[in-house]
Amino acid sequence: MTKPDQIKAYVLNIYIQTGKHVFIADLMKEFSTSAAGVRNALGYDDFTFEHDSRWTGSNYAGKYVLAPCVEPSKAYLVKIIKSLHMETTA
Repeated sequence: MTKPDQIKAYVLNIYIQTGKHVFIADLMKEFSTSAAGVRNALGYDDFTFEHDSRWTGSNYAGKYVLAPCVEPSKAYLVKIIKSLHMETTA
């Protein structure tokens, strides 16, 4: 499995398990890549890029910052469900 496929699967699995987006910084750390590498791996059609607040820093000296995040698009989720349905009926 290629790195782009691994990144796509990771985002999809996290979203299915939690119902929440994944922060780009977490993907960069997990896959040892850059923000551009994450963006190129996920493409422009199947994933929605947004911004959300997240805690950064220590418990005492931290703060909330606006950070980029990603989740699968609704159209991509429908495409996956349809493909799974086709596999089970075939």
